[in-house]
Amino acid sequence: MSKSAIVVVRHACDGGTKPSPQTLPFNANIKFNNQGTYTKINADNSITIPINWLGGLGLKQAANLGVALPKLLKDYCPVSRIITEDVGNGHDGTSNPLHTISFYANNINKDQNISFDIFNGGAVPSPETFNVDTLLKDGKGKFSTVICWEAMGMWRQGSGTPYYKKSILGLLGHCGPNGEKVNNYNQIKENSPYKGQIIYIFECNDDSSLNLKIYNLDGTNFTDITGASHWPGNMCPKSEQHD
Repeated sequence: MSKSAIVVVRHACDGGTKPSPQTLPFNANIKFNNQGTYTKINADNSITIPINWLGGLGLKQAANLGVALPKLLKDYCPVSRIITEDVGNGHDGTSNPLHTISFYANNINKDQNISFDIFNGGAVPSPETFNVDTLLKDGKGKFSTVICWEAMGMWRQGSGTPYYKKSILGLLGHCGPNGEKVNNYNQIKENSPYKGQIIYIFECNDDSSLNLKIYNLDGTNFTDITGASHWPGNMCPKSEQHD
């Protein structure tokens, strides 16, 4: 029997400075649950982002993620829900997470409806949203959920700050068996997630506790990160390592 999974990935590398808005198309099976301040859903099921902040490497990472992630998740319950951030207005917020995960969203089986949930970003994510029961509300043991976010809220509280235990990864990292932390918790705490590269898969057990597997994406290939000695180098240039 397949397990449900909660997948967490940081958006791809920055570097883009295209000043004009860009419209991102979405397949008809993508059903938006838009709770963002600035995101608007167009009549043709597309979303217009204010600025493309993804650079050439970031766009390549996002495209590779769209191809590789379905293969990595093939033995888990099918994804029924994608969660990401509001696109912002070009000054506040960022469209990078939504832009990144749009490639994957459009590569999911078109016969399966996907709830694409958009929330405002922030330094402190809502525990009412980012908990096992809510993230897998479509059915544990039946469906999975993918989250794409920026480092603030996903791993840390603010720009340049250390790991924050009430971040998305922190909240899920404290859902291990018997009320303990997940395996590989120190890997979460001690290593900042690189953009479009580090993939966290939280496997849901029958008692709703979680086990964690961590992967590195290089091109369209994934490698298992089994310990600190296997933590990869950062593929994003320093100029593209903002939140």
